[in-house]
Amino acid sequence: MMGLDGEGDAKGQLPAQRAVGPIILVVDDSPAIRRIVARALTDARYEVLEAEDGVLALQILECGGVDIDLVLTDIKMPRLDGLELGRRIAARKWRVPVLYMSGGLGDPIVADGAGAPVAPLLRKPFSMGTLVDIVDRVLLGRPARQPALEERPAPV
Repeated sequence: MMGLDGEGDAKGQLPAQRAVGPIILVVDDSPAIRRIVARALTDARYEVLEAEDGVLALQILECGGVDIDLVLTDIKMPRLDGLELGRRIAARKWRVPVLYMSGGLGDPIVADGAGAPVAPLLRKPFSMGTLVDIVDRVLLGRPARQPALEERPAPV
């Protein structure tokens, strides 16, 4: 695991080589949640990068040093929230799926008027088994059938 959270490497040094497994960028302003989620994904043989908000996540994505396979982001964060992060990823036409997670019951994911593809929303709290199953399914391009996952219209 490596992170860019203001406490880590200010230059955003990333590994020069491609990791063995898929690389997931975990974005959450809670260090405890990032740590727990990163541990579960690492145990499932994923490589994990961490960012404390959308601004740092964009820096990681923009540096191009690592091919990110999935962005797993909280919705509510300071500076740049998860919805805006998803919008900016889409606007740059990066082909990286975004899986949203939130503990809020009324978090909006705005519908695209053109009927854009749905964005998955993982409700907190969730088990680590559910997390890994949903990440596996998102990366394989199949819909997850877990009660913790909601299909919502993609952000615009």
